[in-house]
Amino acid sequence: MSLKERDYRWNFIVNSIDNAFFNLGMTFGSIQTLLPLFAKNLGAGNLEIGLIPAIANLGWAIPAIIGAKYSEKYKIKLHLVLKVTMGERLPYLFMALIAFFIAPHNPHLALYLSLFMLGIATFSMGFLGPPWMSMIGKVIEPSKRGLFFAMGNGLGAIMGVGGAGIARIILAKYSFPYNFGYSFLCASIALLISFIFLALTREYPDDTENSDVPLIEYIKSIKIVFKYENFKNYVIARILNAFSASFISFVVVFASKNFSIPDKVGADFTAILLISQAISSFILGPLGDKYGHKLPLILGRVFIILSIISLLLAKNIFNIYLAFILIGFINSAFWVGDSAMVLEISPPQHKELYIGALSLILSPFSFIAPILAGKIADIKGFKFLFITCLLISIINLVFFIYGVKDPRKDAQSTNNINNN
Repeated sequence: MSLKERDYRWNFIVNSIDNAFFNLGMTFGSIQTLLPLFAKNLGAGNLEIGLIPAIANLGWAIPAIIGAKYSEKYKIKLHLVLKVTMGERLPYLFMALIAFFIAPHNPHLALYLSLFMLGIATFSMGFLGPPWMSMIGKVIEPSKRGLFFAMGNGLGAIMGVGGAGIARIILAKYSFPYNFGYSFLCASIALLISFIFLALTREYPDDTENSDVPLIEYIKSIKIVFKYENFKNYVIARILNAFSASFISFVVVFASKNFSIPDKVGADFTAILLISQAISSFILGPLGDKYGHKLPLILGRVFIILSIISLLLAKNIFNIYLAFILIGFINSAFWVGDSAMVLEISPPQHKELYIGALSLILSPFSFIAPILAGKIADIKGFKFLFITCLLISIINLVFFIYGVKDPRKDAQSTNNINNN
């Protein structure tokens, strides 16, 4: 059984809208800007602020292998996605309630409860990563995957600019912590709308039967991914990327401490980031579809280097704005490029396993990197952190260019693309 052309068009539309509203929701609860500011105002230090991306990275990574295992039981992946997806959406409503009713009386409790809610949301996202990606691999035409990820990211960013404008008004109009409470409430509304469009997806059942092996045996089977040299090098490049980009969550804190910016400027940073993310998404997605998704990933690594240089040269807030423009480019390059490339580089019969294995392998590095970055910032200062990330970024760029083959030019990956 397969989808008809009209079904592919339908899925492209509803999933792009789902993706856009999901990204809008993430704008109101931005891990890169608003959540660090919220934590800072609750009394968090650099180490605790570093926990925000650390928890998020761990949540996105570790449960993925479990999600991959359970995903193989479902001939229609959407059924599993709809069962679990509220776990990634409801925590933002609870964060709003924490900001309204707990933060005014007990800031430290509010901080740790918010981190706990972030953990629930991101662990749910991580669990759903393989089944959702597998579903997208089925319901979106291979030749339009780059455009699809670009559309969702780009539309979400465009909507997010409006969301950032609303967030700026909210942050300026209401006193802390109620301003952040209203922002998180907006996030939960956007995520609810996203859910409605997700549920409209048309998916056909898988033809293949998957063996019901125990979870431990399934995890042990991860070793097969290392037999594929190109995938192994791709994993190494992703590990290096976790460390080279670990500075990003500290940019807003660096700006706040060095240029005494008010909270509402955090929304300005978000808006600038999203505008650049929207523009670059619509360029990088089709670019990857035409020339291969290695190209956007090379550019993403170049953007990391340029953003760090901008921060090292910062004499005023304009360098911070430039850094956030480049961070928007970074977000687009890696979201569009990695999402499409992992589908091309993974064999179709083990797609969930490869996606889950990638997340599991990355998890300890994604968790440690921002915490280590926070510790470096505490001991050596932000400049030392930026220089360290710059050196790793240069190594990362060189390794990716020469160590990872474009899946379309690699014989084994080309076979995977054709099968997909």
